[in-house]
Amino acid sequence: MTMIVSIMSIHMMAQSFAGYSDRTTVYETYQPAKVKLVSGSVITQKEANIFLKNGRLLFKKGNHDMEADMKQILAVEFEDRSYIRFDTILAFVVDTVGSNRILCTTTIDIDAFNKQKMNDRIISNFRLGDSQITAASLEAPDEDNLYPLVHNFYMQIDGEIVKSHERVLRRMLPKDKRSRLDFYMRQPSFSWSDIGCLREVLELFNNN
Repeated sequence: MTMIVSIMSIHMMAQSFAGYSDRTTVYETYQPAKVKLVSGSVITQKEANIFLKNGRLLFKKGNHDMEADMKQILAVEFEDRSYIRFDTILAFVVDTVGSNRILCTTTIDIDAFNKQKMNDRIISNFRLGDSQITAASLEAPDEDNLYPLVHNFYMQIDGEIVKSHERVLRRMLPKDKRSRLDFYMRQPSFSWSDIGCLREVLELFNNN
């Protein structure tokens, strides 16, 4: 079963419900990836994945699932998408305008998952948020026990990664472009979790 993703727009927020997944990793099977390190070197991992619990890079070491030291990583390239690391999480590149980018993190909504378990009255001592839970110990749930996912959107502007939010971006915009941002936000269809809307906002930062 493949991961199901559908973006639900939430006005004035950079976060949105992203559907449900029947697994705890982005890819169903581990994939080859090129990992760019802080040192500038690039290494190839034959078996890599992204952990949906915390957005971190996973790789195989023998038969074991390992979490990478995120402080050493700058970016990760899979065949179908590129990721950039900020803080301790990987965000994939959604769109690019000039040298600036729209980024998105996708993670399991742990609070929603635990509430879902309570609402379904499932008796279990398993809690996803527990520190002892690892990639290897997370078994794929059945069809009635799916993981709710959440998108968080960011923008990388002149090398700085910031949350896609009116207050943050208004402060960064030149004063002569702020009225255009106001115009966009007044539109009934505007949402901080809609890719098209985010691209329009990002284009305001394009100096070309």
